[in-house]
Amino acid sequence: MKNAFGVTVNDVVLALCSGALRTFLAERGELPDKPMLATVPVSVRERSQRADHGSNKVSTWFASLPTHLADPVARLRALGEHNRKAKQHHESIPADLLQDWAQFAAPTTFGLAVRAYSALRLAEKHPVVHNLVISNVPGPPMPLYLLGARITGMYPFGPVFHGAGLNITVLSLAGRVDVGLIAARNQADDLWPLADALPDALTELVSAAELATNGGSDRD
Repeated sequence: MKNAFGVTVNDVVLALCSGALRTFLAERGELPDKPMLATVPVSVRERSQRADHGSNKVSTWFASLPTHLADPVARLRALGEHNRKAKQHHESIPADLLQDWAQFAAPTTFGLAVRAYSALRLAEKHPVVHNLVISNVPGPPMPLYLLGARITGMYPFGPVFHGAGLNITVLSLAGRVDVGLIAARNQADDLWPLADALPDALTELVSAAELATNGGSDRD
């Protein structure tokens, strides 16, 4: 899919999530008429100048999810263009500055702010700027085994935030990807419809990629 449309794997992952979210929200009668906003953790390890190779080096950026667009190819192209601009902006900031901010904010200021935000029920008056968190984590490209048994799936879970209680984490393993979903029960009490929408969203994208690769119209 990424080769067919000249985008990245991360763009495809976000397009997959966007398609599934569109179906999920439409079935609930809650589909917004404008894009959703996802917080996307990104690694800054390759750009860091520091020698502490054993620690995580992670920052975040915001991704506009075009859930308001019905065409899966239009969603993928919109994500590709937005993410290219976001990446350029993100890379204009020194990696170690981004990491310092994240490490300081998470355990101290950010942690205090989140607890105050929750205790004062501010989400009811001032919602957070993002709707959900989506993580795309590259896993091992080779099969993994435990006591001689091959691991056939790895379904990760990530954090949810007060006022934006949905996390989608995608983890690759030996040429496939697994998706972990977790949500705040008071905001999405049943995630099976969202899980069921993922294969359909994937089929949509695969069909569009095959059509484009074979020289047909990609509905652009």
